[in-house]
Amino acid sequence: MADAQGEKTEKPSAKKFKEARDKGQVARSRDLGSAVTLMAVTAVLGAVAPVLLTRLAGSVADALAGLAVRAAHDPTANDLEMLVLEKGALIALLVGPIALTAAAVSVGAAAAQGGLRFAPAALQFSWERLSPVKGLAKLKPSQSWVDTFKTVLAVTVLVSTAVPIVRAMALDGLRYPWMAPAGAGAAGWDAISRLLWQGSVGLLIVGAADYGLQWWRHFTSLKMTKQEVRDEGKSSEGSPEIKGRVRKIQRDMAKQRMLKAVKSATVVVTNPTHYAVALEYRREKNPAPVVLAKGRDLLALKIREIARVSGVPIIENPSLARALHAGAEIGDTIPAPLFGAVAEVLAYLIRIKQLML
Repeated sequence: MADAQGEKTEKPSAKKFKEARDKGQVARSRDLGSAVTLMAVTAVLGAVAPVLLTRLAGSVADALAGLAVRAAHDPTANDLEMLVLEKGALIALLVGPIALTAAAVSVGAAAAQGGLRFAPAALQFSWERLSPVKGLAKLKPSQSWVDTFKTVLAVTVLVSTAVPIVRAMALDGLRYPWMAPAGAGAAGWDAISRLLWQGSVGLLIVGAADYGLQWWRHFTSLKMTKQEVRDEGKSSEGSPEIKGRVRKIQRDMAKQRMLKAVKSATVVVTNPTHYAVALEYRREKNPAPVVLAKGRDLLALKIREIARVSGVPIIENPSLARALHAGAEIGDTIPAPLFGAVAEVLAYLIRIKQLML
């Protein structure tokens, strides 16, 4: 019943996953990437914060020290150009490592989840993306309530992390005016650092759960019906009709090669009507006779006809013909128990040739 209704109950195949990846359809969680990026940026900020504060403090001190000199004369275009280059280089030096870290980790997080793949198919215009039906499908309870719960959970984690830290900063706020600038800055950075670390860890947990959800959705969307599985098997392995036709062609080619080899046989042993086995014995090539061809009924008749036309001796020995046909394959040497019987046939041929000479 499920198969008749086209219900998708089968696991997606490797080919189905590959086709989805080629179209840019992979399981990715933006929340997980954002959490990992936030953790990396927080770590870099903690590492470069002393250098950043020292450079900024030095820049502010230089600006204050030269304020009187700059106020004594009007700034020129060269002065403004030097000021922009100097401060721009300072900002790039301080912000550059943080921005590069955020970009690299963001790309790395995306690659770790679904790999980096250029998918031209994802850039093609598709009317399905503008379909209101597809847009409304995302508002179904099965879809929307999960996303709503995920958003509420992320906000809850951030609020529960931020409230204790902000409350502690508010209680200590009265002490900041009486502290030295360096001490106040260190206390503020300590609070901000704890907020960033705890918030990023909480978001990392939410992002990991969201990645599991996205993978399950991606897996479910790629499920196949039983008919799709059968059709894919036919397309990958070939339909039974085509496979049967190929096997028939292979059999015909093998039979033609076998019949052609009869021309070089030493003797053909027959039933005389139902079986025929062509043997070749070349002492310099093989230590024992080799089966070149064998067949029964119509194929045996064809072997005898070719042997007559080619001048190959035909010996009637019903029991030996049946034994050779049943016990040896084409290209094999004759079975050891038949050595004596075949040797008698070959000896008989030699005697006939001697009498003819």
